Amino acid sequence: MTKSVPLNSHIHVASRPSLLLTEKIYSGIVFTNNTRIIFTGKTIHYQTSFKLIVYNYMVQTISEETVVCEPVSEPALFDTIPPSRHLKLSVILPVRNEVDNLFNTLEALRNQLDTNGLKVPFSHYEVLMLANNCTDDSAEFAKNYQANYPEFNLLIEEIHLSADVAHIGTVRRLLMDAAYNRFALLKKPEGIIASTDGDTEVDKHWVYNTIEEIQKGNDVVGGRILTRRENTLARVYYLRDVTYKHLVSKIETLLDPIDNDPWPRHYQCFGASFAVTCAIYDLSGRLPVIPFLEDMAFHRALTRIDAKIRLSPLVKVITSTRIQGRVDFGFSIQLKQWGEMNEARDPVMVEQAGALFKRLKARKMLRQYWNYDCIQKAKHSYVLTSVAETLHLDTEWLADQVSSLTYFGMLWEKIEEELEHGAWNERWPKMDVVDVIIDLKRKIQDHQLI
Repeated sequence: MTKSVPLNSHIHVASRPSLLLTEKIYSGIVFTNNTRIIFTGKTIHYQTSFKLIVYNYMVQTISEETVVCEPVSEPALFDTIPPSRHLKLSVILPVRNEVDNLFNTLEALRNQLDTNGLKVPFSHYEVLMLANNCTDDSAEFAKNYQANYPEFNLLIEEIHLSADVAHIGTVRRLLMDAAYNRFALLKKPEGIIASTDGDTEVDKHWVYNTIEEIQKGNDVVGGRILTRRENTLARVYYLRDVTYKHLVSKIETLLDPIDNDPWPRHYQCFGASFAVTCAIYDLSGRLPVIPFLEDMAFHRALTRIDAKIRLSPLVKVITSTRIQGRVDFGFSIQLKQWGEMNEARDPVMVEQAGALFKRLKARKMLRQYWNYDCIQKAKHSYVLTSVAETLHLDTEWLADQVSSLTYFGMLWEKIEEELEHGAWNERWPKMDVVDVIIDLKRKIQDHQLI
């Protein structure tokens, strides 16, 4: 049966910097999105903001602001079957018209193994599937699958959302909150909420390796998202994008290494494969309710509070390369646009290698300064002057930000906003990714020879 309302469990968001309503910038055009979220029988108001900027279709979230919101309500989901007391990880699975993909998705989730080849006990994980606004038989297929494998903890709900709110941000938020609530019943703030998608197949060790990475002390695990090889117009642009981002990730570990996220690592922390503890999910303000790119906005919220994020190569999924997606902007749209760019021979413009090296070296210096105590900061005040000169920032402005902000992630976000609009951009204009990849490879080799 499809659920609508009454909505009865509450999310108290007034006390946390949670929901984001947004200014969107697409190729220089600014749009403001005031969102009125409506469930049947219940009106919920969201007042939030985030910004997106697109450089030749390469998306970067550049800033976010949060506001105090009224408490909101959500439908009672997944409350008929209590969680196992041994539960370690709750998988959330948003589904809309995925009947053609669901068998492979569910099979992969059901057949989870540890690294010794033994099955991960079903009592250790569950799958919460939310079929939203489906016009196919996705929910019915999943129910039949569950009936065939009753020992597999697959919980299925159907919901119909009004057009205003029928988007992935709402659905993923409802699912994550439902998983959070189930761990709250068990009094397990260390419980893991793991996200994937209905067109995605997780690796056979996905559950086990995610749990292992969290148990090492990480708050967040981003999984590697792979695609099947297909000869499409977008593929050459996709491969350039992957190559560039992996090189950037490598350079980050060389110039500004993070103890909990060493090499080998990757660059992805998106909806098809990410996991967070309940404690950090709540501290971050929870997943933003926005129509698309909600995973990127959530990742920024986690970075902003200095969450320990592990981009683990051991946690992997394979996702579809369809160009007719389920969201207004996401991987499917990116692939379509890359195909169009390939036909037009348009270049993808990215940060120059020289700029990246300077920026990361400055970030390392500033991070070290941030961790000093007051006495050490006084002795090393020259660091702020050096960083400001390198990044073309005002030294007094930088000092004010350092003294007023709570987390280093917040500080670096403010700096990146300044770099986008200040003298830095004029000094370091974007370059064709093809040329930058060559330069990055050379610089990495030179750096490793030092």
